Amino acid sequence: MIVKNFITGPLATNSYLVIAGKEGVIIDAGGDMSELIQTVRKEKINIRYIIATHGHFDHIMGVNQIKRDFPSSTFLINEKDLGLLKRASSMAQSFLNLLISDVTKPDGFVKEGDEIELGGEKLKIIETPGHTMGSICIIANGYIFTGDTLFYGTVGRTDLGGSEKLLRESLEKLKKLPDEIIVYPGHGPFTVLGYEKVKNPFLTMDILP
Repeated sequence: MIVKNFITGPLATNSYLVIAGKEGVIIDAGGDMSELIQTVRKEKINIRYIIATHGHFDHIMGVNQIKRDFPSSTFLINEKDLGLLKRASSMAQSFLNLLISDVTKPDGFVKEGDEIELGGEKLKIIETPGHTMGSICIIANGYIFTGDTLFYGTVGRTDLGGSEKLLRESLEKLKKLPDEIIVYPGHGPFTVLGYEKVKNPFLTMDILP
């Protein structure tokens, strides 16, 4: 698999284009997707899926644009974040005075254990509630896309529709994964899971932001 990162939107969201063969999935379409779309067209990638790691507006603002350009793509999210998805435009206006269109309805939902085939390879869904109730992480071949569950040196906040208790449980779940997995978070620099297990205070101590 090939992973390409595009920093998008007002909160510098990491939007990812994951390519296997000539098939692609977009993870967290967080803003203006023009550069990503140009890459897709140049490389003649068939966009099969758009997956949101959770329902906050800064991770789904670009979904409508992707759907317009690639109408056959399938938009997926965890059903527990459907309410956040519906409130995305009002949250964007409330937090940033930002006007965005209502996001198109999902074409389907993903849950724990689901596997998505892409160019002969697989993406596995694990539920990691805490930042939001429907947060997910996506495991590929040696990678994990953590959304706003885990960042370099920190973790996601829980006061915008989440749960501290569930975030603790989700972090424990991630700590069981192999150290060598590369972490692609929803914001900020990439990292390695083994490093976070040792250096991230939210994984080494019983604290949360």
